[in-house]
Amino acid sequence: MFRRRIQHVLVRTLGWLPAQLYGLVVRARHRLYDTGILPSQEGALPTLVLGNLTVGGTGKTPLTERLVLDLENILGKGTVGILSRGYGRDTSGFQWVTPQSTSAEAGDEPVMLARKLPYAAVAVCEDRLQGLERMRDERPELRWVVCDDAFQHRALKPTISILLIDSTQPIASDRLLPAGRLRDVPERAMAADAIVVTRLDDIHGDLRATYAPTFPAHKPIFGTHMETDPLLAWPGDVPCANGDENASPDRRERILAVAGISRPERFMDRLAGRFQVVRREAFSDHRAFTANDFKRWRRIVDSDRLHALVTTEKDVVRMPLDGIDGVSIRYEPMHAEWQEPHELRPWLRAQIEERPSDSAGTS
Repeated sequence: MFRRRIQHVLVRTLGWLPAQLYGLVVRARHRLYDTGILPSQEGALPTLVLGNLTVGGTGKTPLTERLVLDLENILGKGTVGILSRGYGRDTSGFQWVTPQSTSAEAGDEPVMLARKLPYAAVAVCEDRLQGLERMRDERPELRWVVCDDAFQHRALKPTISILLIDSTQPIASDRLLPAGRLRDVPERAMAADAIVVTRLDDIHGDLRATYAPTFPAHKPIFGTHMETDPLLAWPGDVPCANGDENASPDRRERILAVAGISRPERFMDRLAGRFQVVRREAFSDHRAFTANDFKRWRRIVDSDRLHALVTTEKDVVRMPLDGIDGVSIRYEPMHAEWQEPHELRPWLRAQIEERPSDSAGTS
């Protein structure tokens, strides 16, 4: 613990000057867009843009799913799309994403969303403006598009923008890279139409005072919490054994836990309450699993006589479509829920009604 504290202090101290230089570059870029020197324009379809100021996961993908479902309730099924850059894919340019797409083709998160949201049109394109044009031309039934992780994509002027703040990583006490975890300057929060504080527990506190005290009073702050769903077997997505928290630890199923996400310890610690987590393998976020990984996991499962490999919903997208021969694979779905849905949904409806679909495309 003491050694980690010293390392943390050294990183923050030695990173102070690079962080200042980084901040100058980021602020200069925003200034170029704010003054019109660099162009920014609305997309071919109305957009709800999600983003954050920090590196690492803040729950954007679960919130994207939640907002698409809310928009579908307002606008109708089949009228809402999702546009992502497709981080981690081996391809480039525009392409549609289907449940049969692979993470190498489209990125793990877009494929996961395509599998979970059967009525949403999911696409990837690093150029958001170009992607929106293709979506409008090829899917004329679309009325709104949720743009995942596009808060820093200043070439696109969002119709609505929502900034995410992880409740476990408040931005007020953080610093810019590399001294901290901020990838954008804190004052950029003022540009958002609303803030969503993610990963809250069931305690309803004053979100504004705790997480964004300087955020304009006329703009709302909402909260979400994550809920885990029963484990599913892969492939097939069928219900399977979920472990037993009531059994004594030595009688629980023995598993290998695998995760390539931001902060995988939360997932693995959660499993430890229901299983004997005999082996843990943590990787960097979006890490592309290899054939050697699959062979190693099979050897581990066989040699340690484990019941299953358990992974996350995002990681299972990077598993083979036909599974791993001889290995029982289970994964844990998760979804986001609003702390106060009776506050968010009327606000969202009002935003949609104030910005009709035919207003898109104007500068």
